[in-house]
Amino acid sequence: MACGSQHAAPPNASSSSATKLSAPPSSKAPSSVGSPATTSTPACVGLSICPPPPPDAEGNPACYYADGWRADSSGAGIEVWYFRDPKDPSQPAKITALVRKKDGTTESQDADIAADQQVHRFGFTSVAASAVQEVLLSSVGGRCFVIGPG
Repeated sequence: MACGSQHAAPPNASSSSATKLSAPPSSKAPSSVGSPATTSTPACVGLSICPPPPPDAEGNPACYYADGWRADSSGAGIEVWYFRDPKDPSQPAKITALVRKKDGTTESQDADIAADQQVHRFGFTSVAASAVQEVLLSSVGGRCFVIGPG
């Protein structure tokens, strides 16, 4: 179709490509227009309506959608956020945050979560975000991986 026109422009073989304003007929346009839209859709992450990501390489499922990790405000370390799933019964729990670093070492912290506690922040001040390979949360109920930035 010609620019700004509601009708298909007739082919013009004699004009140069610089002045050509025609495009393929509208009957072919939807197939070429629809494909890029499906590949450019951003991933759904961090919302309750998002499908869970696949398990990690060890088969650990993704943690509760609200859990996450990011660089801390200083930029030198990271913070890991644990949120209690409101569907789970409110009981005291012990949660361990395990940070696997790219150099093969790990750091961990334990937290006793009270029955009425909804959120806990773990602070790893000596672990740079760029050094993190994976973050896991574990409890007596199992282990899961925490979705991070990027």
